[in-house]
Amino acid sequence: MTDLQGKVALVTGAASGIGLAIARDFARQGVRVTISDIDIERGRAVAGELQGARFQAADLGNADDIQRLVADTTSAEGQVDILVNNAGIQYVAPITEFPEAKWRQIIELMLTAPFLLTKAVLPGMYAHKWGRVINIASVHALRASAFKSAYVAAKHGLLGLTRVTAL
Repeated sequence: MTDLQGKVALVTGAASGIGLAIARDFARQGVRVTISDIDIERGRAVAGELQGARFQAADLGNADDIQRLVADTTSAEGQVDILVNNAGIQYVAPITEFPEAKWRQIIELMLTAPFLLTKAVLPGMYAHKWGRVINIASVHALRASAFKSAYVAAKHGLLGLTRVTAL
């Protein structure tokens, strides 16, 4: 297993759930973690509980926020060694009733944001000849569920992005 002591990780959607569990584990291993979330109050509280963690608010549906998140993490912590694309939301409705705005929000957050974040951190990883991009999908990257069109489409796309990035 790789020693992660002193590495820098950026974890999205890290104020709760899977993202928080990942951030906690990284902090226990001595990783300097940037916790990103739209929940500012919870994000700050969580970062205060974890040694070596900091909080950076970001709306991942906003390309400027994404660029600022990467720039601020890099300037505060150094090179981003590990990117965890975890942030996500869910909306359940038949396609015929699925609001276009909700579709766009989910695709932006769960597919476009991981693309932009990966694009931003890869050059540094290449330069340092080390890095990890971890994209959190689910069974929905492989199979569909009724009434979850945007979520399933985003997760299928995320799996494709993961495979392309690995190549």
